[in-house]
Amino acid sequence: QRQMCIRDRLRGALEEEKADAVLLGEVWEDGTNKIAYGQRRRYLLGRETHGLMSYPFRKAAMDWLLGGDAAAFRDSMETLRENYPAPAFYSAMNFLGTHDTPRILTLLGGEPTPESKTERAQARLTPAGYDLARRRLMLGALLLYAFPGSPTVYYGDEAGMEGFEDPFNRRTFPWGREDSELMGWFSRLGHMRKQSPALRQGDIHYRVGKGPVLAFTRTQGEETILAAFNTGSEEATLRLREHEGVQLLLGSARFHIGPEGHLLTLQPRTGSLLQI
Repeated sequence: QRQMCIRDRLRGALEEEKADAVLLGEVWEDGTNKIAYGQRRRYLLGRETHGLMSYPFRKAAMDWLLGGDAAAFRDSMETLRENYPAPAFYSAMNFLGTHDTPRILTLLGGEPTPESKTERAQARLTPAGYDLARRRLMLGALLLYAFPGSPTVYYGDEAGMEGFEDPFNRRTFPWGREDSELMGWFSRLGHMRKQSPALRQGDIHYRVGKGPVLAFTRTQGEETILAAFNTGSEEATLRLREHEGVQLLLGSARFHIGPEGHLLTLQPRTGSLLQI
């Protein structure tokens, strides 16, 4: 019989004090197979944490948003879904940025990182870099709120804050100088998530994961939401199932019926939510 570790005792004490309390672990890797200092770590075997911060989600999302293959994102997340207990996967703390990472907007601008700390302290994106970063962040935020798990926003990311490593990623909130487009987008995403059982609790089924295009459905009861994304610089077309119609809830996707069937046209670097 294995020796009880501090996590086991902590969880026991936590649940004794408050039965519905949640113990969340900060783990940067897949929590089911992490090996540190020569030992396999235990996090999700039923007696340790209830769930984990999902740095694997952040890494996979960042790689795709910056030009990677949507298939790699899908495969990475499906590996996580296979490895994690269902409650841990569907409640994972998903995020794009934290106090331990450079600001997501700074990273998504794709501009060179200054060599000196003094230069990084003063660095800001160019107008073109900021515009690109904002479009990518809106895509990433849509993914964050549409994907299974608990969407978590690092303060200020929704307001357009920039910054490299600590302490430049921990500046005060830009009161009165928020990016109104980003603020509005995050607000609408939060409202839609709150109103939709499918986005909060629904199963996930992938439709497409290839190149810049990613699409999946979330289904709960009678409600099915299609989330469709295009990170590319050109329009993309997504073929729907035969006789399948959609209602646009958020975004700019265009639905039409042609000789090739029921199609969705996705504008460059945009994402949409649609009800099927």
